[in-house]
This record gives sequence, structure tokens and C-alpha cells, in this order.
Amino acid sequence: MAFDKLKEIPPDAILGLMTAYQADHSPDKIDLTVGVYKDNQGNTPVMRAVAESERRLIETQASKAYLPPLGVAGFREGIRRMVLGPVDGTVESRTAVIQTPGGCGALRVAADMYRRTGSGDTVYLSNPTWGNHRGLMTAAGLALEEYPYYSPSTHQLEVDQMLDSLSRIPPQSLIVLQASSHNPTGEDPDAATWEQVLDIIEERDILPLFDLAYQGLGDGLDQDAAVIRAAAERLPEMFVAVSCSKNFGLYRERTGALLIMGKDPSHRKVLETQAANVARGSYSMSPAHGPLIVAGIFEDPKLHQLWLDEVNEMRGRIQGLRNKFAQALANERSDLDFSWISHQRGMFSLLGLTQNEVDTLREDQHLYMVRDSRINIAGLQGATIEPIAKAVAPLMS
Repeated sequence: MAFDKLKEIPPDAILGLMTAYQADHSPDKIDLTVGVYKDNQGNTPVMRAVAESERRLIETQASKAYLPPLGVAGFREGIRRMVLGPVDGTVESRTAVIQTPGGCGALRVAADMYRRTGSGDTVYLSNPTWGNHRGLMTAAGLALEEYPYYSPSTHQLEVDQMLDSLSRIPPQSLIVLQASSHNPTGEDPDAATWEQVLDIIEERDILPLFDLAYQGLGDGLDQDAAVIRAAAERLPEMFVAVSCSKNFGLYRERTGALLIMGKDPSHRKVLETQAANVARGSYSMSPAHGPLIVAGIFEDPKLHQLWLDEVNEMRGRIQGLRNKFAQALANERSDLDFSWISHQRGMFSLLGLTQNEVDTLREDQHLYMVRDSRINIAGLQGATIEPIAKAVAPLMS
């Protein structure tokens, strides 16, 4: 029997914790695992701009027929503008855009397209990186290598080690770079370091795959895409995987896009047809509901402004939570400097705890975080900051 050969696979490290949290009946349980934005009541609300665009869509849509292979035109053009900004026509004409099932779908299409080029079979990931980067890349048949990125002991980037490692990557290799709000560290390169990274990529003919999962939630929409826009002006080729899960709150609608930039406009049609063909052999067509909602926001100036205001509000709240958490930790441990938590950006930080310490916090205090001690800053609430600080501060160094 074919299925008798299969073995049970342990649950995904993060999603398994979500299941465990849901099964925990303690009134004191706190969830800092899955990367979703939460308000001060612990809810993940539907954004007002999204709700209004969806209402209009439901009232006016007349069909559920198939979409074109590349997806919703208004969504694709809006994403192109959001990511690339007011670029000149040359950059725009070189860039293909395909709608995908979330950022994960975009990453997988990029990996499959890279394999088709015959340029190599290895992808370079930061150490540490988001856990599913590994699964997505290996499922596409790519071998994994790492480059140094972050030191848990100093809570800082390992800039010199990273640049040295990048300078030895073989030409035409694929490298995944998180454009902003690095997951799981919250630590991003500054502008000068990004320039050095782009110098190496350009000199060594490395193909970058930028992962843009949190645009707008770090320093702002434009600032969070700055390295991508700089790369578009300098590099002949690149991928950009875009997720609308966080900045539009469309987590389960699986809304994303892949931008593929070629060296000249004549490549765009090739890239579009190749991306569509990869998708056809996998999921065939991505869901329409989320992209149609986003297109409605992009196409209506008032809705677009409402969405911008909401993203700014979310970003401000996340940064405020960072500052409050850093202060709460400092109140518990005056011997340590926690300013790194305030200086980091986006939804995540690594606390530097051991796996045993994380397990003990979960079992004894019902405090849930990923086993590498990544916490979702956006999961903090006013009432939980102090008890979390009291629980983790004695373990930190």
C-alpha cells in the first residue's frame, strides 16, 4: 500500500504552538507566537478600508469567472506602484507582476523560476531567518546555504561577517534578502550597509529575491521599500515577493504578488509567460477576493488615504509597544540595556532565551513564544506588558 510508507510529520513549529495555545484553558495564557497584528483587546480586526472595499465588491460583482493568468490588473498595477514608487518608465517596463497566493506563493514561484534559468541550485538565507523560507526553497529543489546576519548575544547585525560571506557567494546564486522589519530579529541594515550589499550583488552577479512582507510597518511605506527601489535602479535582474497579509490584514485571503525585473523591456513578456506557466503547474490561479479588495483600495483616493492612515496607526502602535516593553524590562533589570528593542523595527524581536527557558515559560506561566524566543511585538497589550517583562527579564542577559 502506497500510504503505508508515509510517516507522521511533526506540526509546523509556529502553527503547532498556535494549536497548543488554543487548547490551553488557562485564563492567564498569552500568545506571542503567530505573526498577526492585534489591537489592545487581543483581536486581529478587519481594517476599515478593507471592510469598505469588500462591501462594495460584494454589492457590485456580477461573476465568479476565472481571472486572467497574471491576476487582477488593478491589483498588479497598484502593487507595482506601492513597491517601486515613482520610478521612470524604463524600470516599470522591465518589471513583470503576477498575483500569487500570499507571499509564500510568490516565494515559491520565484524559486521555481530560478531553477528554470539553469543558473544554479543553491539559495542563500540569512542566519536566522523566517522558518518557512527553508521549507519553501527546499520544496522547489534548492539547496540551502546561510550567511551571517545577527548576533543574539549583542542584539546587533553582524555586518562585517555578513559582507565577507556575501563577497564569497558564487555568481548567479540566489539570495533571499528581507527588505524591512526582518523576521525574526527586527534588525534591519542601515542605508550605508544596504549600499554595500548591493555593491557586492552587482559585482558578483548574484540574483536577489527580496522578501517584502511588512511594507509600511517598519519605518513607512516608502522607507521600507527603499532598498528595492535602489536595487531597481542599479541591478539588471531581481525578484520581489510581496505579501498583503500584514499591511492589509488579509491573512487568510492569501493575497500576494511576485515582481520579476529583467534587464530590458523585451524580457517582460518572457518573464510574465514563464511565471504564469509555473503557476499553472502548481496552483493554476490564485484567489481573486483579496486582490479585488486591494484593487478597490488602490483605485479610490479616499479609501487609499484611509488605508494609509490605518497603516500609519498600526506602525505607531507597534513602535509604542516596543518602547513600553523595553521600559518594562528595564524596570525589572536595571543592570541591562534594552534599548535595542526600541531601535528595532516591525513586528518581531528575539529575546535570546534558550529553548528550555521558552518551554518552561509556556508550561509554567502559559506564555507562548516561538522556541527560538521570537516574540510578536504586535501581540503585546497594555495589560500584558508588565507580567511578560516580569517573566522573561530574569532569564535575559
